[in-house]
Amino acid sequence: MNPHLLARGASKTIAIVIAVVVIVAAIAGLAAYMSQQPPAATTTTPTETTPTTTSPSPTTTTPTTTAAPPPKKLKFVVIGKSVHPYWSVVEAGVKKAGEELGVEAVFWVPKTENVQQQLSTMDTYISEGVAGIAIAPSDPDAAAPYIAKAIEKGIPVITIDTDAPNSKRLAYLGTGNYKAGWLAGLAMWQLLKEKGYVKPGATVKIGILTGSLTARNSLERIAGFKDAIMNCSQKDPDIKGNIKIEFLGPYNDKEDPVQAFNLALSVIQGNPDIAGVFGVYAYDGPAWAKALKQAGIPPGKVVLVEFDVTSDNVPPIKEGYAQVTVGQRQYFMGYLGVKLLYNMTKIGWEKALKQFIPGYPENKIYDTGVDLVGAKHMEFTAPTGEKVVILSLEEYKELAEKLGIPPELLGLG
Repeated sequence: MNPHLLARGASKTIAIVIAVVVIVAAIAGLAAYMSQQPPAATTTTPTETTPTTTSPSPTTTTPTTTAAPPPKKLKFVVIGKSVHPYWSVVEAGVKKAGEELGVEAVFWVPKTENVQQQLSTMDTYISEGVAGIAIAPSDPDAAAPYIAKAIEKGIPVITIDTDAPNSKRLAYLGTGNYKAGWLAGLAMWQLLKEKGYVKPGATVKIGILTGSLTARNSLERIAGFKDAIMNCSQKDPDIKGNIKIEFLGPYNDKEDPVQAFNLALSVIQGNPDIAGVFGVYAYDGPAWAKALKQAGIPPGKVVLVEFDVTSDNVPPIKEGYAQVTVGQRQYFMGYLGVKLLYNMTKIGWEKALKQFIPGYPENKIYDTGVDLVGAKHMEFTAPTGEKVVILSLEEYKELAEKLGIPPELLGLG
C-alpha cells in the first residue's frame, strides 16, 4: 500500500501509521523465520592433562594441541553508486544489520559514479567468494554478466536502489521508481497551479536534471514524472489539454554535483521564464536551489521538486527554494538487503525469497516505498483522482524515529 494514495478524509496521523506498518511488517517477516533457525554450533577445545609421576621415569613429551580457529564470519557486500549523504544512510542500514546478525557487512561505493570501477569491485568480491551481494547497478545491462557470474558460483545477488530486471538477479529491493516519479509529477502540477503557472493556453517550462541516462531508476523516475504531468494536463477540468508543457532536458550531470550546478545555472539563465525544476538524484535538488540563488531568483518563484531527504536536501526546503522532496527509504534498502541475503544462506534462496516477497517468484520486486515531504503538511486530490499527502519536515522526523532511522542521518537532527 502506498501511504500517499489514501482514502478521502484520511488524517496525517494515519499517513504516518500506514508508512510505519509497511516497513515493520517486512522486518517482522524476516525476524519470524530468522528466529526459527538453530543457534550457531559452539566449538569447544579439548583440555589435555599431563600425567604426574612419583619416581624417575623416561622423559615424556606432552602432546601439544591447537585450538580450533573460530568459525569464519559470513561476509555480505553492498555496493552503491557514489559518495553522498544518500548512500551514507544506506551504509548505516547495512552496518546495523551486520551488528544484529553478527556477520561482516561491507559497504562500498566509488568516489563518483563509475560503471567500470563498480563492476571490477564486484568481480573482486565474487572471486573472494563472499556469502552474498547487493548492488545498485549504475548500468544494469553492463552489470548483468557479473550478476550471472556470481549466481553461477553460488553467490546470491539482489539489486537495491536501481534494478537490473534483464539480469539473473534474484530480487529487487528498493523504491518503485516509476511510482515515485509519478508522485513527484503530481506534486509539481499542484504547486505550479497554486503559483498561477497552470492556466489555459499557457506554455510551462520544466527543467529536469539527472545523474544518469542509463540507470533504470533515473529513467523510470523521469518517465513517471513526465507521465503524471501530461496526465494532469489532460484531466484537469480547468485546463482540458489546453496547455503546452515543455520539458527541458533531462540533462545528464553524471553524478557530479559541480557539473549539476553548472548545468542547472545554464538552463535557468537560458530560460528566464522557467516555471519548475525537478532533481532526479539526491544532489540535483540542492544544485537547482544553488543555481536559483546564484541567478538571483527569489525563493518560491520557481517550483523545485527534489528527490531524497538528506542533510543536503533539507536546507533548500527550509530556505523556501524547494517545496517538496520525494523521501526514499534507503536505510531499509541496506538493512533489509543484508538480512534477506543472510536468510538466503540459512534457509535457502527460494524459501527466503518466498517468505519475504509476496507472490515470489512471479513477483521479484519489494517496494520499500516513498514519502512526499515539504515545509508544511499538505493534502490534495490530483486531477488523476489520487489523494496525495505531503508530510511536513517535523512529521517526517517523527516517522523516521518510529522506523528506527537516526533523524540526524536525514538532516533532521
